[in-house]
Amino acid sequence: MPYKINKGFIIQKLNDKTVIFDGEESVLYTFNETASYIFQKLKKGWEEKKIIDALTKKYKVKEDKATKDFKELFGDLKKKKIIAVLSPKK
Repeated sequence: MPYKINKGFIIQKLNDKTVIFDGEESVLYTFNETASYIFQKLKKGWEEKKIIDALTKKYKVKEDKATKDFKELFGDLKKKKIIAVLSPKK
């Protein structure tokens, strides 16, 4: 599923956490280590399957747990308009 990180957010990586400031809403989001890892891979343009595979290896979790974590964060990022899902090219 093609996606893009929307502009207008201030994104800062601090140690193993990521902080995102939404100036329009005056909201600060802080991601834990796992969410930060997923977000950094999204920023690099990695696809869902590649991120899930990397999560299972890095954190030694089962694929269903990695998939759940990915989908929850991806859904939150969409809802907060930090990322946008792009229409497939025809």
